[in-house]
Amino acid sequence: MTPDYERAAIKATETLIKHNIGTAPIDPLPILKKTPNVLVFTFKEMSDQANVDREEILNQLGCKNQDAVTTVFFANGKTKYVVTYNQLLSTGIISRALARELGHIVLGHDGSRPEESRNEEAICFAHHLLCPRPLIHSIHATGIRLTTETIANITGFYDYCLSCIRKQPGVSVPAELNRQVRDQFMPYVLNLFEYQRYASLKDGSALADLGNYMDGYEE
Repeated sequence: MTPDYERAAIKATETLIKHNIGTAPIDPLPILKKTPNVLVFTFKEMSDQANVDREEILNQLGCKNQDAVTTVFFANGKTKYVVTYNQLLSTGIISRALARELGHIVLGHDGSRPEESRNEEAICFAHHLLCPRPLIHSIHATGIRLTTETIANITGFYDYCLSCIRKQPGVSVPAELNRQVRDQFMPYVLNLFEYQRYASLKDGSALADLGNYMDGYEE
């Protein structure tokens, strides 16, 4: 079954609008905690509650990649989700993992469709949630150079993540949704532009030269 990338991108855009998100980097954890019928735990919290070691928790949850996993169950006629994640990973990896799991939930993945298709849609959702096209377009419109470093600082997406985005087929999100997201982020973008102007020397080089950052460092 072909993944529905367009639906995933639209749902991510609608999520940004619903939660009135207008600053970056975007943190999926508060969104998950506000989502009805969703409980969120770290692996350690789950291990402590179940009184079993962490490795056994991972085995029970079937967490192959050891970053995050969502368990689906049904109670009182409702679909409910338990999201468990690895709190020991870096902030960027945690954000991408939680955004992916949020994608599974928002897209209503219940195991009835092929796993590969579901995963592709969830990853697409995560990309459009954490690296919204309207945000990137607005930053570009100010004249700020869209280097890999710039995008990484804003979204947490580094080289290999950006290459995944490029490989995904193009999607069409309704213009009105894009406009709403752009308007939400506009104060942030303008502030970022002013900061860039402030933090640059007259010759255009970066104020912070990290080339010799570790010179003279001693343990």
